[in-house]
Amino acid sequence: MRPRMSFWFGLAAALMAPLVQAQMIRPPAFMGGIPGGAQFQAIQMQRHQARTLLYREALEELRKNPTAADVPECSVGQSSKGGKCLARPEPVAVVMPEPIPVAAPVSPSAPVAMPTPITPSPTTPVRRRFAVLVGNNAYATPIPPLETPIADVSKIASVLQSRFGFETRIVQNAGKAKIIEALNGVAAEARPDDAVLLMYAGHGYLMEDIKMGYWIPVDASVKTAQGWISNSDISKLLAAIRARQLILISDSCYSGSLTKEQKLIQGKEMTAEDILKQRSVLVFSSGADEPVSDEGKEGHSIFAWNLIKTLQSTGSLTPGAQVWSVVSKDVSKEYPQQPQYGAVVSAGHTEGGDFLFQTPK
Repeated sequence: MRPRMSFWFGLAAALMAPLVQAQMIRPPAFMGGIPGGAQFQAIQMQRHQARTLLYREALEELRKNPTAADVPECSVGQSSKGGKCLARPEPVAVVMPEPIPVAAPVSPSAPVAMPTPITPSPTTPVRRRFAVLVGNNAYATPIPPLETPIADVSKIASVLQSRFGFETRIVQNAGKAKIIEALNGVAAEARPDDAVLLMYAGHGYLMEDIKMGYWIPVDASVKTAQGWISNSDISKLLAAIRARQLILISDSCYSGSLTKEQKLIQGKEMTAEDILKQRSVLVFSSGADEPVSDEGKEGHSIFAWNLIKTLQSTGSLTPGAQVWSVVSKDVSKEYPQQPQYGAVVSAGHTEGGDFLFQTPK
């Protein structure tokens, strides 16, 4: 029986190999238009099977040890350079909000609720604006390469610099240690009166049985999860960055799990000055718990292309929630993925906070 079973397993693996190579790449926009619900569900199932087959050894490791991908926090006096440990956050007073209504999930057929308008403030206490953007194209076999992340982060960095006055740094084709070192560097450099924008564009994975999402760096392995970056560690890195204005944009498959702590809230009208006094930690993801498109328009992913277009046309003072609402609606018209916007309360976000995109005076 063993030889016969081995034959059938080998045959199944051979038949699945092209599917793995094709489906592990973030899927391109559908040439014939957005598929119907049943068709899209079938496509998602195929992609899920392909990912499970490709990552089966790493996933088995995580089932036995859910912390296999986690990185220890730096001990007192230990340098965070080299990306071998996570920068230690300063104590942050986290106040869990009372239960409050949250925005309904966005769907292509439902109107997007616009956030509360921002009342301009005569003063802007932001000292400095800087952004670190990671774009990963060049993955090692058998993880397929991606086409657009470097072009995406390069163009977004250009818009942030020219329109909003950000200092920008682009990190290309980064492994796990390089990504962690870059974020540790932000934690060491940022001050409370800064505005910090982080972006990751590359492969991602959601392990459904333990409800944990991961970034897949370019040096990641399919045999072990030790080279993956968990959402848990991403949250710790956000907590270590002291900036009161902090947003993470994640353009990867299954990145919506980063927004689970608290979805967009329709708060009371506040001035920009009042918002900037608070600790705001937001995550803007390209999708929810579904694959996202790598190809789209003009060499960019559908998400990145719409984000670029929206940032280029915003007003002089625009909350991130408003940017999200426009991008989400436009993306959903073209592809069945649902950009998400949420607050990371565990990293110190306070109720009523938001990230403000503001042009220099």
